Amino acid sequence: MSGKQGSLSTHKQLLSPVVGLTETLPKTDLEQIAVEAIRRHRQLRDEAEALEASYSAQPSKSVDTVGASRLAWVSAMIYMHAQQTLLSTVLDVLGYIPDVPDDEPGRQVISA
Repeated sequence: MSGKQGSLSTHKQLLSPVVGLTETLPKTDLEQIAVEAIRRHRQLRDEAEALEASYSAQPSKSVDTVGASRLAWVSAMIYMHAQQTLLSTVLDVLGYIPDVPDDEPGRQVISA
């Protein structure tokens, strides 16, 4: 582990390949990546929330499956949480959370 990587938060799951790819980037370039990752996280969150409402309204009647709607929600949540780990890693390397205008009124900016 490099000295810089060793100084990053140790209580979080960090993606070592992402750290390696980003730790030498100029802050302005890394900030662009972070902003894009924040926007992508918001999109995945919104998709998962929409799917949750869908499966809640139509519970599965089968004992063999949770149903297509809930399965789609679980899949969306997995992608969202995986992307959150990526985002957290990028923000740890960057050292701060950049300002990203909120796409929806009433939504708060995420924190890693």
